[in-house]
Formats: sequence, C-alpha cells, structure tokens
Amino acid sequence: MRLCIVGIGGCGGHLAERFLQNQDVALLNRSLGEHVSFGGVKGLWLEADVQETQNQKFFGSLDNGCYPGFFIPHDVIGTESKTSKLIVDRYGYDVKKQGFMRQAEFLKAVFEIFGSDGEVKRAALSEYDSENPILRGAWDKIRGYTTLAALKGNSGSEMCDGILFIVSLGGGTGTGFVNPITRYIRGERPAYPVFVLGVLTEEGTDPQQRAKEPKRAMGATISLYDLMTKKVGVGVDGIVLVDNQIMVEKFGQDYSAIDDFIHQAMRPFVAGRHYPGEDPPSLAMREKFIEGLDRPPILVPCCWREKRKKDPEDDLAKRALTEGRLFGCDPGKADRAYVFTRGFVDQKGIVSAVARHSGIPAGRIEPWRKLGENHANEILILLRNPYGEERGCEVKGTLEHRLHRVIRMALRYMDDPETNLVSQGMPELTKKAIEDYFYGEDGIRKRFEESLLKIENGERPFFLEERNIFERSIRESHPQQTQQTGRKVDEDEVRKIVEEEVRRALAERGFGAGGDPKRTLQEG
Repeated sequence: MRLCIVGIGGCGGHLAERFLQNQDVALLNRSLGEHVSFGGVKGLWLEADVQETQNQKFFGSLDNGCYPGFFIPHDVIGTESKTSKLIVDRYGYDVKKQGFMRQAEFLKAVFEIFGSDGEVKRAALSEYDSENPILRGAWDKIRGYTTLAALKGNSGSEMCDGILFIVSLGGGTGTGFVNPITRYIRGERPAYPVFVLGVLTEEGTDPQQRAKEPKRAMGATISLYDLMTKKVGVGVDGIVLVDNQIMVEKFGQDYSAIDDFIHQAMRPFVAGRHYPGEDPPSLAMREKFIEGLDRPPILVPCCWREKRKKDPEDDLAKRALTEGRLFGCDPGKADRAYVFTRGFVDQKGIVSAVARHSGIPAGRIEPWRKLGENHANEILILLRNPYGEERGCEVKGTLEHRLHRVIRMALRYMDDPETNLVSQGMPELTKKAIEDYFYGEDGIRKRFEESLLKIENGERPFFLEERNIFERSIRESHPQQTQQTGRKVDEDEVRKIVEEEVRRALAERGFGAGGDPKRTLQEG
C-alpha cells in the first residue's frame, strides 16, 4: 500500500514534512531530479492559518505549482462570497476565519451547515459549482495524488492507493478538519483505505500555544468521539494513536526530535520493497484492519530498531512491546496485531515471538515483511483495540487510564463557568444548537459521562452514537428541508448538479477535469 500523506494543521504539517523529505540528490533545497520520498509516498499539507505557511520553507503553494505543497481550503471562498454572508447572517460563523483558536466545535459546526442547510447548499452550488466548496477543494488536491485521479495517460502505478491523515488531537485545525474531510471522501469512496495518525497532546499547559490541558482535552475528546462513532465505510479504517506525553518524557520539549522519532517508528508501515509475494492489494489490507468490526479501531504503535543480527525475531518483538509503546496499553487486551518489519526477519518466527510476548493468538497476527537498509532490523506492531479491562482506568500506563483522564478533563472544561461555550453574541439558532449539543438531554456532556462508566467497566467501544450540532435545530427551523417533496426544483439547480457529476465521471475515466460537461451532455 502506497500512502498519500496529508498533514492537517501545525503538528500535521511538521510530521508530514518528515514523511515527504526528498531522498533524491539536492543542492540548496532543490532536487536535481524528481522529488522522491521514502516509500514512494506523496502528499500535502492542509493549513487554516496563512501566517503558519509563511513561517516555514519546506512547503510551497500548491496553487503556484509547488511540490511538496500546502493548501488553505477556506481560500476557495471569496471575500465577497454570498454563501459566506448567508452563513454569517444565519449562524454567526465566519468561514474565512484565520486559524481556529482551538475551538473544537468550530469546524464541526461549519461543515455541518454546508451538509444540512438546503439554502446554503444551493447558494454554494450556484456560486462554486459544489455544495461544499471547502471540502471539495481540499479533496480535489488530495485526490490528484491517488489512484482515484485516473489522469489521462497515467497508469496509476506511481500513485497512492491509500491515505494517511496526520493530526494533533487537542490542537485546532487538525482536530476540527479531519472528521469532515474523511466523511466527505467516504461520500465518494466508501471502501478506499483511509487511516488517521493522531498525536494526543501532552498533559499540562501547552508551552507553544499556551493552551491549558482541559481545553485541549475537549478538542481531543470531540475529535476522537467523531472518529470512533462513524460506522465502517463512513469513517476511517483505523486511528493510530501516539501519546505526546510519552514523547515529552523521552525527549523533553524537543518537538523536532519527537517528529523524527514518530516518523522513524512509522517507516515500516509506509515503506515499499515488500518481500516477494507479501504485497497484498491495499483493499485487502484494509479488510484485515476492519475485519469483524462495525466501527474504526484504535491502533497502538509499538516499535523497535536495532543493528542486524542473527535470529532477531524474539528480541524485536519483546523490546517493541515492552519499551517501544507509543501509547500506554496492555498488549494482552488487543484482539489483533498487525506486524510490519524491515530487514532479514523470519515470518513464522516473528509471528511466534509477537504471540509469545503479547498473549495474542498467532492466528490473529498479520505479518508484512519488507526489505531493509543500513544493516538494521525494524519492527512496527499495531495493536488493535488494546483495552477493555475492568477498572483498567485505575492502572497508570494503560490506554484506559490515559483516555479516562482526557475525558474527565474535557468535562471539567465544559463545566467551567468561564469557558463560555455558548457565546451570547451568536444568533439564537446557533446558541440553541450549541447548548443542546453540549448540555442537552442527549448532548455530549451526558455521553462523555456514559463513556467514563464504560471505560471503568471494561466495555468497548466506549463511544457509540454519533452526535451532530445542527441536526435538530435546522430541521425545526426549516422543516421544508426535510421533506422530499413540496419544493419546486429549479432547472438551473438540477443542471449544475448533473454537470458536476459528469465532470467527476469524466475525470475518473481519464479525460481530465477540464472538459466541458455541457458539451458532453449535448453530444451524449
């Protein structure tokens, strides 16, 4: 599986830079040939803050033809946009807002509006030829690096057949954007392999952003909740969790070293050069990760790297599972393990070693071996859902303990009278929806409390039902939008919808995206 790496927000951008570093010979940061990244990965950086893009030199503007490049999704909305004005007037949200101030609900709310308000969708379709131009713009940029692009004259052999989003859980842009974009992709491609690498921010106050832990915990919990409650085929295929608290204890506040370490740990996952006969299609790998599940799994990475030696399997497995965990957990609670190795490693030997040191039955361990380099052997073990111990939240070093703390911190933030989650300056429609989302009878405050009980009782999954912000208020305010009949369908509206679908179909069949759909319809 060749991955398209998509960093979202500050943390995502820094990590994406590691994955997309050029391995070709370069002088003065300019490649003497084609830009080639480790494992043949391709990718980009999605950012919401223009200033952040100007404070770095690795990514250039995709709109200016640079690679690797960054893209600011909300820039597709013009400053005089009628769609933007409609959203501001009706809901009080400015979709052109720079950065997102770590408000976890901001982007969630904005994209729900695009997805559920019929008048907003019609306005966007009329103005931008898309009901959701921000997500469409981002997906168009990502799609170009994947096998879904189907560009004319391109066999697709060098394109990516899976996506890995990289975000900070507890930050701003990444926390808010990852769920809407993955859901948007799923609307078009329900079976395409999509994974998330989420870095949970460390305990205490963030020294870079000065954001206190309860606020960051709120963003992390909302993002995890939305990721984990979407059904397979609607959400992602796996959430790889890294605990930055472990990284900070290892490297201090040297975030550059932390980024390097996380990238090094994930290299066996993204590497190419499989052993002969051990390179399954990406869809087959996806099925392995979600087998037997109806919701996305948590995947805890355990890694180790050492000099090449004879019979390395036992030491690699033991050290990875005991010293190389990037998120606290009990490996014996995992229901499956996915093992990626680089170097000279025996397949049966590594399966046996992982089973012996984790307690996972050998039949539930999937190995993928790849050729290595630099006289080293490497291993990455992804433990699937390694939690579910009753009262495990009382044991430090377990996944239950860490996430129980994060959810408790989120509740503390919600209950702080100074938090002001329901801003008095917003329109009544929005205030009512936000208050109901957080504090209503089936709001997320109640659901977070229920999830704490599930964790304490050893139940999994501990997040169950998706919760949207505007699903109820929009239906009550605009009842005609929920009816299948009763509104006269505008001929121009229908034509725009058909033209957009034809344009998409032409791109998939190798005719590019620049054709004239009107002419195509007439010729057909």
